[in-house]
Amino acid sequence: MFFSLCRNIARFIGIETNKTSHFERCLSGTTACLALVCVYYLSRLSLPLPDSLLVVTSIGASAVLLFAIPHGALSQPWPFVTGHLISAFIGISFYQAFGSSFVVGAMAVGTSIVVMHYLGCLHPPGGSTALSCVIGGSSIHAMGYEFLLYPLLINLLVILALAFIINNGFHWRRYPSFLSASVRNESNEKHLFEVKDLYDVLEKEDVFIDVSAEELMHIYNAARENAKDRHKSLVSKLPK
Repeated sequence: MFFSLCRNIARFIGIETNKTSHFERCLSGTTACLALVCVYYLSRLSLPLPDSLLVVTSIGASAVLLFAIPHGALSQPWPFVTGHLISAFIGISFYQAFGSSFVVGAMAVGTSIVVMHYLGCLHPPGGSTALSCVIGGSSIHAMGYEFLLYPLLINLLVILALAFIINNGFHWRRYPSFLSASVRNESNEKHLFEVKDLYDVLEKEDVFIDVSAEELMHIYNAARENAKDRHKSLVSKLPK
């Protein structure tokens, strides 16, 4: 009874069962640290402290996605780059139109979320970028739209290059996720349901999840094969 209650509480508050290896966990942290150090020193070339730290802060959350969840839907290049750029553009526009205040910053974040939804580039750290462009320091405000090119775009491209090089250096990681051969090769196979069915369900349920339908299909297929192998193993152990 007690353990069942604990399990229900864990599920209710969203404690996730993490089966990744110790090496994978340490790899995620190490690579994210390396990427952020690069961003910090690049930002210091154009922005003084503490404004340069605001840039690193907004991209810091992106490092978690790109290096800890490289196969996630929110971690892919289009959401990552476009989500930050469009949010920064909106944040700068709101600042120039309405000035610097937290309410204006909140409006910029809300608008960024809506626009990112419509452009298919939802990236949570983009909200932080929009907010920092509104309530950031004087040096960020002085740069205006130039901020989009440098340091923001340069930093995004640097982290994107690092994510591509580092993630693809390990056989169980692929970035972008399209490079995963297992996901691409299964797209033409016939199953009881296909990727389109997954998209249809997501549309009917009106939900957005941080995993592509293709990746979800791959997980299903891999789990199905694992279940078949387990069933065969159990059958083989039965007495003749």
